[in-house]
Amino acid sequence: MRFEDFAEQVDFSKKTEFEKVIYTAFYLKKVEKQAAFNIVIAFDLLSSIGHPISNLSRMKTKISQSRKFKQNGSKVEYILAADIIQNLNKECIKFLNDTEIINSNSELLDESLFIGYRDYLDRLIRQINACYKYNLYDGCAVLMRRVFEILLILSFEANGIKNEIKDDNGDYVMLEKIVIKAVGSTTLNISRTKRDYSSVRDLGNFAAHKIHFNTKKKDIDNISQNYRVILEELLYKSKLKN
Repeated sequence: MRFEDFAEQVDFSKKTEFEKVIYTAFYLKKVEKQAAFNIVIAFDLLSSIGHPISNLSRMKTKISQSRKFKQNGSKVEYILAADIIQNLNKECIKFLNDTEIINSNSELLDESLFIGYRDYLDRLIRQINACYKYNLYDGCAVLMRRVFEILLILSFEANGIKNEIKDDNGDYVMLEKIVIKAVGSTTLNISRTKRDYSSVRDLGNFAAHKIHFNTKKKDIDNISQNYRVILEELLYKSKLKN
């Protein structure tokens, strides 16, 4: 877990500067596996994520005088007290050991607009944002295609026309055919064009199937606004959003 993600999980915005130092020391021990921590490095770490210590000298004095810390043979190296570690273990274990948490914060898609309609969609939206956040652009493109396809299918189902996108075996047809049906459907009355829809499908296909293709940030950025508009419209067409 990155330090900025840890800070977000424990909500540094509501912590005092001294509390931030305590949590930083805990992070360095639990995540970075540092038995002792250097307060100068800890201060730099806090500053790097936008939480600088306002008075370094005063904070050093406070740390040296606090029973929450024990000096480790140097004026700048300290160990967090055992009882503090124990308490923070209880508080933070839910996300430090949780392999299900997806660290995302509307990096590509505004989660206030797209989260809360279906649990499985929530996880996919967060994965899209997390992929974009960590520069995993091929994964981002494939997931964008997947959410697009899901919402298209849900739109056909919600409007009672799902048989229009099923083959003779009752299985859903390929996305290319679903797109053609969607933009031509008078029932759905989609405002976007086939070209708009194809841009999302094509990028996802390239990322998933083109052997020598690597998705770049600009590829995602080029379709991001169009994609957001498409998804929002499909939320209404699928009747997930009123």
